[in-house]
Amino acid sequence: MSKRAGRRTQGHEKLARERIERLFTLAEESSKNDNPEESKRLIELARLIGKRYNQRLSKSQRIKICRKCNSFLNSGNSKHRLSPKGWKTVTCLDCGSIVRHRTQNREE
Repeated sequence: MSKRAGRRTQGHEKLARERIERLFTLAEESSKNDNPEESKRLIELARLIGKRYNQRLSKSQRIKICRKCNSFLNSGNSKHRLSPKGWKTVTCLDCGSIVRHRTQNREE
């Protein structure tokens, strides 16, 4: 019997999404317990699983991590600011990278 060639099954993709979710919850818990190295490693694993199984991280997951150093952004290692023009600026205090996210359009 030959091996299956081509695209992964939907079961594999579903399992990968569940593992990514689980790794994010574990990273959040470890960052709350003041263990940044463990949370950084868990984020790296989640990103590797996403790359291997071609699964994108959700928007809420992408906002929670630093793209430069893979740190889980919480109130201890990041600074959040809202600009009057509708941007949310997040600064990682570990590596100093700045990311801007668009917030809801404000009615003026």
